[in-house]
Parts: sequence; C-alpha cells; structure tokens
Amino acid sequence: MQDLAMMMLDIANNSLRAGAKTIIIRLLEDEKKDRLGLSIEDDGCGMDEETLQRASDPFYTSRTTRKIGLGLAFFKGLSEQCEGNFTLRSKPGKGTLAAIEIRRSHWDAPPLGNIAESLAALIQANPAVNLDFQYQKNEHDFVFQTEAVKQILEDVPLNDPEILLWLKEYIDQQMQSIEKEGETYEITGRS
Repeated sequence: MQDLAMMMLDIANNSLRAGAKTIIIRLLEDEKKDRLGLSIEDDGCGMDEETLQRASDPFYTSRTTRKIGLGLAFFKGLSEQCEGNFTLRSKPGKGTLAAIEIRRSHWDAPPLGNIAESLAALIQANPAVNLDFQYQKNEHDFVFQTEAVKQILEDVPLNDPEILLWLKEYIDQQMQSIEKEGETYEITGRS
C-alpha cells in the first residue's frame, strides 16, 4: 500500500466486515516529536485471543474469499520499518483497536495520501455506520462525526452524491487549513 489513506481504508473495511456500527479513526502528526500515529477502533465483533495472536500474520485471514490477509500485516510491518510501534487489542463482543505510531521523518514513512477521499469512500459504501474522524497536527485538531451530519441533514442520506462531494471537500479543506493556519471548524455531536 502506497499511503496511509489506503491502509486506513483497508483496516476500516476489516471493521465493517466485523459488523462495526461505529468506527473511530485518529490521525496524529507531531512535528516536534517527529511522530505520526494512526489508529482505527471499532465496536465490531472483536477477536478471541487465538485469532488476535494470528491476525497480523499475512498468511492468516478469517475471510473465505482469499487465503491471505495483508492489511494488518502491512500495518505492523510499517511500524517495524519506520522505528515505531504497533498495537492490536480486541475483545470478543467489544471491538478492536489497531494502531501504529512511526517516526514521521523516516525515509520509509508513507505519505498521508488522500484521507478525505478514503473517508468519503467509507461513507458512500456504509452510510449507516457512524464514523468519527479525529485529525491532530501539533496543537491543532479537527473532529468530524457522521452522526452529527446525519442530525443536521435529517432525511437526506450521507451517500447522496452532492452531500458526499461536499463532505469530501469539507474534510479536505479542514485538513489543509490545519496545515496552513491551524484554524478549523468542527462538525460534532459533542456539546
């Protein structure tokens, strides 16, 4: 996988296959500490201890459509390759957390890629799933929650083409504004 956005999408799709109703994606860039972190957490079916131990092995998958599972293996490999760490926690019936933190300036660290496009793809294919995206760069952050957008839109589906295009552009603009100015607006259900 060439960038973090593709890895994020692949792991989030694992969450969907596990029956997740909520997926929380956190992306952290800290220039001072030279760290980059990405975590995907869900409330899906979770894994038992045996499955958890084998989940990052590329020759293990619970899918019946193929005999290998590369998403978590790539995720773990990236952490090892870029002077980082990998975390995988899960409990049956409670969900799963997959996370990496790597050295941001490492020559093997992948680019972020198009995060907004990957999030839009998740929303388009799964509008009923609650997606919580948190992006932090240094001391600035942006939070986006589909649950809050659904409340605003009422009966208009999130995967309506015009809404989806707006969401993608909105997320992209907010991430870019953190890059440039550190100012963003949030769509959240938090008070």
